[in-house]
Parts: sequence; structure tokens; C-alpha cells
Amino acid sequence: EMIRQCLDKLYRAIGEVEFLLPDGENMGLSASGGFAWYPEDSDSLPMLMKYSDFAMYQVKRTQKGLLREFDSEAWKQQMSEDQSRLEFHQMLDARKFSYHFQPIFRADDGTVYGYEALMRVDMPSLREPKMVLQIAKEEGLMKEIEKLTMFMATESYVALLDKGAISEKAFLFINSIANEALTTEDEKDYHERFSQIQDRIIIEITETENLEMELIRKKSAAEGFTGVFALDDYGSGYNSELNLLTLNPHYVKVDVSIVRDIDVDENKQQIVRNIVEYAHKRDMKIIAEGIETGTEMKKLLELEVDFLQGYYLAKPGLVPPALSEDARLLLWDRRQSGESRE
Repeated sequence: EMIRQCLDKLYRAIGEVEFLLPDGENMGLSASGGFAWYPEDSDSLPMLMKYSDFAMYQVKRTQKGLLREFDSEAWKQQMSEDQSRLEFHQMLDARKFSYHFQPIFRADDGTVYGYEALMRVDMPSLREPKMVLQIAKEEGLMKEIEKLTMFMATESYVALLDKGAISEKAFLFINSIANEALTTEDEKDYHERFSQIQDRIIIEITETENLEMELIRKKSAAEGFTGVFALDDYGSGYNSELNLLTLNPHYVKVDVSIVRDIDVDENKQQIVRNIVEYAHKRDMKIIAEGIETGTEMKKLLELEVDFLQGYYLAKPGLVPPALSEDARLLLWDRRQSGESRE
């Protein structure tokens, strides 16, 4: 308490200082400061200095001219973020990530319609793709992620085709950053390497607050691409309808937040019923993603979605698995019951 009183006295004294400038103006004095406690925070003088310095810079990043004591939780959070950033750059430099593929099945007969390429990162503190995108945005490297995703996902897909591990007729769904696009040089390189399969590539655009149509048009007009888009995560944001009208996609992927428990939630059922009616009148197809239970799948089939995706049907894999037995039986029972009624 005596130390706190001394610090308060010091800062009051600093605040009372004024300098007379040559032009006759008075200028006050302020200081940002941080301190740490011995032995609560550390019994090491170098660490106490480091912790105090950390506390001071927290002040300088927020409201200068204050005194703040060391916050161990803020320190741990900062260290975690620093480690994640370090691993992010290691990931980019060494290409320490891969793409798994999750099948998208036709709702009418259960055959594979396409595969969605999903980034998988295996670093100690950096595992979620969302965290990768967050750091990439903060570091100004979203364009690099867009390029790596387009090229590496397609390379992995072609490797599976060459091995005969996936259906040759299936489409490849690639997640694209809405407001980023390949450079003209990268577009040319991509076309030279993958022209034989470009007509099977569907670009997924994730919902965002503002779609920059100039970049969307650039993606659409890139050499070799068909200009076919899928609007991903439909229903996850407040701009869903606007993005739907702006993009006018060929496919609409209903977000997992709508799919989850749809079998018991009438409001969610109405949302899907509405989008199915809207889409089918405009020759759009509906993909329900994130299906985890048989009851969800059954309800979505009743609501007449066109395609199905989720762990209940098949999990993502370096080599995508076949339709699960439970999902296959559910589709078979539905077809049998439909034929019986006819």
C-alpha cells in the first residue's frame, strides 16, 4: 500500500508539470507506466522488468498517460497470440497444411455429386482454419491464402483423380475469400496447370458484409473458369438475402446453424422451405451442410433440398470416404416407401 501511495504521488506530480515553450505556450507532461509485483508475479528481476514493460505497452496501446499493473491473463493471451503468429508464418513458409475432402451427395440417389476441399492445419496452437484467416487478415496476407487454397486444393484433388480414389465426374468445391482474387499471372498459371478440370470447379463464396462485385466478376471471368458460384454459410449472417441477390449463385449452401436440430425446430424448417422454393424457381440448387443426425437428414429430404453434406453421411478425409451405411439405408428406405406409394 505504501508503494501504491508513492506511485500515485509520482503520477500526480508528473501531471502538475508544465513546460513553457519558446512561443509562450504551456505544455503539460504525462507518462505511461507499468509495474509488476515481487514475489506474486515473479521472483526474477529480469522477468519483473519484462512484465512491467508489458504492462506499460498495454497502456500505450489504449489510453496513454496512465499507470497499470501487470495482468498475467493478458500476458498469457499475448503469448498465445504471438505463438500462433509464429506458427502461421511457419505454416506458410513450409506449406504445413493439407486439404481434406468431404463428399457432397445427391439427395435423390445418394451418389457423389462433388467434394468440398477443407483446409487442415496441424500446428501446436494453430489448428482452426478460422484462426488462420483471422491472422492472415491482420497480417495482410489474405491474398496469399487465396492463392495457396486455389492451387493446393486443386493439386490434391488431381492427385486423388490420378489414383482413381474419387469419382471422375464429381465437382470440386473450393472455398474462396470473397474479396480477394488471383492476379492475372496466377490465373494464367492456374489455367495452364489445371485446364483439364476447370469446368468441374465450383467457387464457394462465404457470406460477408459487403461483396465487392468487381472482384467477383474477375473470378468469374478468369480464363478457363465456368463462373459457377456457391453461396456458402447461407443463413449465418444478417446479409444473407442481399448476398443471395448480389451473387445470384448456382448453389446455395444452408449453414449448419440452420441445419442443426431442424427436425424439431419449425422456424428453421420454414427458412429452408422458403429458400428451397425461391431457389428452385430460379434453377438454383440447395446444399444442406453440417448434417449430424438421421432425423436432421430425414427432415431435409422432406424439405426437398438437392444435396446433402455432413458427418452423418461422410467425414472429411485425405481420401474421402463413401456414404455411411446409416445414411445409405435411410435413403433406400425413403425410395422404397416412395415407390410403394406410387
